[in-house]
Amino acid sequence: MADRSRRLGPALAAAALVVLAIAGCTGIPDTGDVHSQTVSATPNDGDFILLPSGPVTNASQAEILSGFLQAAASPQNDYKVARQFLTRDFSKQWDPNAGVLIDAGQPALTVTSDTTMTVGVTPQAEIDATGEYQESASSSSVTLPFTFSQEGGQWRISLANPGIILQQLRFEQVFSSHALYFFDPTYSFLVPDIRWFPKDETTSTRVVRALLVGPTPWLGQGAVVTAFPDGTETTSVVVSSGTANVPLSNQVLSQSQQTLQRMQAQLDESLGTVASVASVAITVNQNPVTIAPGFAPVTNPRVDSRPLVETANQFGNLSSGSLIPVPSVSDKVQALSPVSATSSATVSAVGTAAGVYAVQPGSNAPVLVDTRPGLVPPSLDSSGFVWTVPRASPGDIQAYGSDGTVHPVAASWDGATGITSLNVSRDGTRVLAFTVADGVPRLLVAAILRDKNGAPVRLGSPVTLATGAGTPVDATWVDQSNVASLTVSPSGEHLVLQQIGGSSAPLAVPDNAVSIVGGNDVSGLWLLTKDGELQQQRGSGWQTTAKNIGFIATQM
Repeated sequence: MADRSRRLGPALAAAALVVLAIAGCTGIPDTGDVHSQTVSATPNDGDFILLPSGPVTNASQAEILSGFLQAAASPQNDYKVARQFLTRDFSKQWDPNAGVLIDAGQPALTVTSDTTMTVGVTPQAEIDATGEYQESASSSSVTLPFTFSQEGGQWRISLANPGIILQQLRFEQVFSSHALYFFDPTYSFLVPDIRWFPKDETTSTRVVRALLVGPTPWLGQGAVVTAFPDGTETTSVVVSSGTANVPLSNQVLSQSQQTLQRMQAQLDESLGTVASVASVAITVNQNPVTIAPGFAPVTNPRVDSRPLVETANQFGNLSSGSLIPVPSVSDKVQALSPVSATSSATVSAVGTAAGVYAVQPGSNAPVLVDTRPGLVPPSLDSSGFVWTVPRASPGDIQAYGSDGTVHPVAASWDGATGITSLNVSRDGTRVLAFTVADGVPRLLVAAILRDKNGAPVRLGSPVTLATGAGTPVDATWVDQSNVASLTVSPSGEHLVLQQIGGSSAPLAVPDNAVSIVGGNDVSGLWLLTKDGELQQQRGSGWQTTAKNIGFIATQM
C-alpha cells in the first residue's frame, strides 16, 4: 500500500476552495447560490445535476472562492462554470480531472497575504486521475495553498493545484462507481475493477478511456489481462437511442473474431452500469465492426444460496431446517471429522485436526495435502488448487494441485506476524487475507500471479482494506467486488463491509460471532456464533435460521 504522501498527491492537487469572509479561519458553508435539478434519462445516469452560478461583478476574493467551490461540484461541459472563477490563462491550465479530495469535515481557510490563502482539509478519501478510490488511513488535516489576482478589475483565482475538493455529500451526488472489466488469464472470467467518475455527459467516454488504459496497478501485475491491443484509443463515446457507439483506433481491424468478441464483452459489462446504455457498438473510422455473438464469459460467479454446513455429524446444504447431503461428497467429508471446509463442484478442501484434505466426488479417497500444524481454514481457486497457510506463518502459503504437486506461493504481507483467514476470489485472480501486524488487524487483498500452466507462483503487492478495531476473527468475499471482516474488541464485535475500490461501512453484528461466510450478495451473508447459531443478514440486523451448527463452509 502506498504511503500517505503518495495517496494524497492528486488531492493536494485539489484547488483550495472555500471562503473567508473575515480575517482568520472559518468553515465553508455547504449552502449557497447553487441549485439541484432532478432529471430523468440523462445522457449518463445522473440522478440530478447541480446548476451553479458564475461570478458576480465586483465579487470579493471570498465570494470568488465560495462560487468556485460550489461550481466545482458541477462537471457539466468540462466544469465550464467553475472555470469562470479562474483567470483566462489559468482556466486553460487547470485540470479538474486530476483528482478529487473527499473532505470529511468543514475546510478551514487562513489568510496568508493580500493575495494568498491556505485551506485546511481533513481527507476522508481520494479519487485519482484514473478514477481509483482510496480511503484515507489518517485523520490528519492537509493544508492547500491558492492565489488570487485581478483581471479586468475583477478578482479571479490565478493559481491552484489541479483537481477538486468535494464534501462527502456532494461527492455522492456528483460521482458514481463503475466496474471496469478485465479477464482472468484464461479468458473464462471477467474481473471487476471499481472506478469513480462524474455523473455527466462524459461518463461513457471516461469509462471506455479508463478501460483502454488498463487495470489499476495492484491488479495490473499480471493477474488480469485485456483483449484490447496496445495503443488502442477512443475519441468520444456517443449514446444514441440506448446504444453506446464506441469509436476505436485502427489496431482493432487486425484482430481475430475471438479477440473482437472479448473486446465486446469487456465493453458490454463495463458500460452496463451507465443507465442510458442498453447496448454497445464498436466502430472504426465511423464504420461498424461486425462481431459474432455467442461468447459469454462468467461475470459474477454464483453459488447455492443455501448455506453449506456441518451439523449433527452431517455435512450438506441446509434447506427449510433439513440437511441435504452433497452427492458423493458429504459422506467423505464427514468421515474426516471436519472442523472447516471450502467446496466447489470439483473438489472440497477440508480442515481437520490432522491437517487439510482434498476430497473429490466419485470413488477417489481423500488426500491429505498439508499436515502442518495450526492451519487456517483452507481455500480453493477456480483451477482447483487447494490453498493452505499456518496461522503463525502468514508468508508460508502453499497451493496443492490436482496432480499432487505442491506449489509454494510467495507473499509479502507488510510485516504481518499472524493470519486468521485466507480466501481466494471465485474468479481465481485475487486473494483476501486477514492478518495481524504490530498487534493491529490488517485486511489485505492481493493479485494472484500464475505461471504459464496456471499454477499460482506469487502474490502481488497487497492493498490494505478497512476493518473494525480489535482482534481479527474472520473475513470473507461477499461478492466479486465486496468483502466483509469481523473483529472483536473489549467493546464488542465489529463487522465492516468494504467495496474494493470504494468506501467501507459498518454492519450490525450479533454478540459472540466466530465466523462469517459470503454467498452471492450482502443479503447472502451467513454468520455463526460460538453457541452454534446460524444467522443470516436481514435488513439492518440478523435472523437466526438454525442452531447446533458446527461450522459454515465456503462455497466456490
